[in-house]
Amino acid sequence: MKKIFICLFTLILLLCGCSVQGGTQADKDEPVNAVYVKAVWITYFELEKLTTNSKTEKEFEKAVKSAFKEIKSDGFNTVTVQVRPCADAFYKSDYFPVSKYCFGVQGCELKYDPLEIMVNVAHSLKLRIEAWINPYRVSQAKEIDELSDNNIAKEWYNSKDKKTNVYIDDKIYFNPASSDVKTLIVNGVKEIVENYAVDAIHFDDYFYPSKSKDVDKAEYNAYVKGGGDLSLSDWRRENVSDMVQSVYSAVKKINSSVEFGISPQSKLSANYENLYADVERWATEEGFVDYICPQIYFGFYNEAQPFTKTAKDWAELTTSCRLYVGLPLYKSGQEDKFASSDTDYAINEFKDNHNVISRQISYLGQLENVSGFYIYSYSYLTDKETPSVVEEVKNIRDVM
Repeated sequence: MKKIFICLFTLILLLCGCSVQGGTQADKDEPVNAVYVKAVWITYFELEKLTTNSKTEKEFEKAVKSAFKEIKSDGFNTVTVQVRPCADAFYKSDYFPVSKYCFGVQGCELKYDPLEIMVNVAHSLKLRIEAWINPYRVSQAKEIDELSDNNIAKEWYNSKDKKTNVYIDDKIYFNPASSDVKTLIVNGVKEIVENYAVDAIHFDDYFYPSKSKDVDKAEYNAYVKGGGDLSLSDWRRENVSDMVQSVYSAVKKINSSVEFGISPQSKLSANYENLYADVERWATEEGFVDYICPQIYFGFYNEAQPFTKTAKDWAELTTSCRLYVGLPLYKSGQEDKFASSDTDYAINEFKDNHNVISRQISYLGQLENVSGFYIYSYSYLTDKETPSVVEEVKNIRDVM
């Protein structure tokens, strides 16, 4: 009788579309590493404070552990650290000199390895850690001689055959049309994935440095001369997409569990027309990124990009990868100079309301296709002096 009852019970479960072992089909199809990401961006100038105040490895480890513990206690599960802000590094690299923001002088000796320590501390606290890179920016200044002698951008610029790999305007940039540059970027990512147990590689929102034809004039002329028929704009977008696709492939070949994501501007047309970044393609075609994290740095009252509509539009657009949303804690208590309306309630939204970010987090939780959010940035999250920020952070904790 007992055996008959078990068989009948099992049959009922199967007819109801259930699993005897438990769990729905959706559970089975969900990636093993799927998690609702609650991330904090830690910028290079925030890391700089930690490294310059830490003379030894033990001092840096202590400072990082304190910072990461506070981040975790606030309810976050991911730290995204800017370890290559320019063509320099906060880690041991075969391609880039030690960052001047790391120990004060570009190309100096690496006293200790900040990225290695941060990875170890993050994982000991069960935090995810992402290596944040700016792929094309060489320097925040425009003086090539200020770069260290072992900076490849300086070597290229002083070389007759490689000079066009570098473009100088208000700052120094790598030329996105150069095959040498693409190889450098891919190799730079590969060495991080091979040597450090990061959970993801993260690119920010900077791609082509300018709309000027001078950026890649020689390369485009050669392309046309060779029979190419794409317009300059379309060709530039192909250059960037090819780099992104190459990085994605390189990461997956080394370690398929490591993710690759990009945090673009939230306005698709600005990415497409000004930066030549075809973000819509990356968000809708497989093989480019594991996630997209648009920086929706707008309030609910913004007329051109109201937060709710912009987030919903991105949720509907993104089909080939996960969607996260970047949030502007840095605007808390401030006038929003980029508000599209000149009405007081739009300009003063972040100034008059100290629960904007917390309400944005709550709204994102209602959107089915949003898998997390990023807070910009660490120094605002830990601000104990500014009343408006302190109140906003308290409200963020309450909704976490």
